Amino acid sequence: MVTKRLFGVTKAGFEASAYTISNDRGIAVTVLDYGATLQSVVLPHRGERVDVVLGYDTIEEYENNDAYLGASIGRFAGRIPDAVLRIGERAFPVTPNEHGNHLHGGTVGFDKRMWNARCAEHSVEFELTSPDGDEGYPGTVRTLASYTLREDTLIVRYAGESDRETAWNPTNHAYWNLNGHAFGDARAHTLEIPADCYVPVGADMLPAAGETDVSGTRFDFRTAREIGGAYDHCFVLSGNPIRLFGNRGIGMEIRTDCKAVQFYTAEYLTARKGKGGARYSPFGAVCLETQGRQTQCNSSVAKESILKPSLCSGARKTEFRFLYQED
Repeated sequence: MVTKRLFGVTKAGFEASAYTISNDRGIAVTVLDYGATLQSVVLPHRGERVDVVLGYDTIEEYENNDAYLGASIGRFAGRIPDAVLRIGERAFPVTPNEHGNHLHGGTVGFDKRMWNARCAEHSVEFELTSPDGDEGYPGTVRTLASYTLREDTLIVRYAGESDRETAWNPTNHAYWNLNGHAFGDARAHTLEIPADCYVPVGADMLPAAGETDVSGTRFDFRTAREIGGAYDHCFVLSGNPIRLFGNRGIGMEIRTDCKAVQFYTAEYLTARKGKGGARYSPFGAVCLETQGRQTQCNSSVAKESILKPSLCSGARKTEFRFLYQED
């Protein structure tokens, strides 16, 4: 079942709506047409209703959101060095918005746009058209973002089509705390990532080397272990699923057809007020952003992140299956 309510009015005068998808298992997922945003995931556990996604209560907070909480990211998730997009031998200047680099689609990325919504029995689909030259990207791109709730699984899909070869690397930037969104530090979560390689970064958080073997490093999560430290790195997936477990009995399996996942421990999430007056702070969540592989300076974007004009649209799917442990 899907219900709709007014979430607020944007600075530009657009009415933003919240859509809640719920099922008979007691799960409720709320998404917004502003930024095609995942605003909450409420799970029933041990007689409680636990919201495991960080977010805000008002449209004003989302418009001022500097951390992309729950947003759909596009056209391109991650950093483009020196704000120069390279597709094969061609180079396109894109909007610099982080220390001279281009981050998460630019100044007004997909996360800051109003999307058109369509509802079905168990899902909500959002649509956005990004015109040629938008934030410097070539081609007019139509992107669909959909959220579907099936039993204990949330399915997030992105589909895209373009009239010109372009870069397209969308993701969802949910901040997960499986103890509850207001529970604080998530570094005691247990994580498993089936990845043989990761991409090292420099002090500027740009890729500093090619894909590197995780063996013998702190980046080896092929066997489940406590997160412990700080991470903001691209892991090249060698299988499925990714597994994340909190400390209060809630876990999650992530299956995706994406080539990589950006694992971020929210180190740079500054202190702020969240939903219900909760206080969010650094390391208060875990981001697992399924996407294409990140590339080095002066390199072309990965082939899976190039959208070509054809009858076949680009498509990505990620499934989040929620797990429960009893006492």
